Amino acid sequence: MRKVFVKENPVGAMVIGTVFTLFFLFVALSILGSMSSFLPSSFTLLFILIPFLVLAVIIVAGFRIWGEGRKASALFREAVLSETSVSFPEEVSYDVGRVFLEGYWTYEHTTTSSGTTSRRYRTRRSFRTEEKGRGMEAPLPMGPFRVELRQDGTGTIDAPALRIRGGRYDGSLIISLTDEGRILGEGQLDLSKGNDMAQVRFRGEGKFLRGSVWAELSKARKVRIEIGSGGLWRKVAEGKGFDFSISTLPEEKMVIFTHYDSVSPRSILKKLWSGPVIMGHGSFELKAVLDIPLGRDVVEKAQFTVELEEGEEKAEKGGIKEEWGVF
Repeated sequence: MRKVFVKENPVGAMVIGTVFTLFFLFVALSILGSMSSFLPSSFTLLFILIPFLVLAVIIVAGFRIWGEGRKASALFREAVLSETSVSFPEEVSYDVGRVFLEGYWTYEHTTTSSGTTSRRYRTRRSFRTEEKGRGMEAPLPMGPFRVELRQDGTGTIDAPALRIRGGRYDGSLIISLTDEGRILGEGQLDLSKGNDMAQVRFRGEGKFLRGSVWAELSKARKVRIEIGSGGLWRKVAEGKGFDFSISTLPEEKMVIFTHYDSVSPRSILKKLWSGPVIMGHGSFELKAVLDIPLGRDVVEKAQFTVELEEGEEKAEKGGIKEEWGVF
């Protein structure tokens, strides 16, 4: 079991805000100094106060995020994990349920001579409570999860979670990503164009989707294998003839400690992974691509499913961890 602490770092934004304010004041005072005889003193005062107000907002928000990180950090240090539960050094109130996080960018166009456009990363959060409790021990949430994140942090995370209500750890969040599950599905994809031919065979074997690629290529450069969902794809392997193995489950169970009010998909992505992430349970697509130079690629797709059976969930809650091997 891997225990991970994820937090937002507000120091960078606070430093940038301070530097911008000082630079703005330096420029503003230089301009106002040369125009002081033409401007009323009230306008000058307001012009100087505005950047300080903006800086104050940035600093207050930064200290709020810093305080939330301290609460989650204390829980990370002091909580004790087992396969089925989490123990606390004191009695706490908690909610067990599912957390949904969505990261996205917003764009704002400023009408200036250069017509600049600024963007800001935002996070949409929701928590669905399934059970409430109080005590020095709580069940470690178990169940299927789904992670779909692009390299810039946009995308979604939907996973079992436990949220603390009140006390020293107020708002702290524990997200559980299980390594249990099995892949269902098998099939064959045939690709051809002119004298180029390729055949992809695959089948689910425990936690893995295993397959092989056979190809006879003349003009085509290679065969590429990807997995994805919707418009998000991740390359698995490529070549002329090869075997491949895919798993959408983590190598070991991951338990993420963070704070509900400040966590973002981007912060989790930076801590745990690099590049696009497609992980979890549910339906996925396998894509085979015949790479044609100076022409349209030949693409075939097939679907496979990763499921966490009810028996597996009950076994984990009962303290019995069933091992899935490779058939």
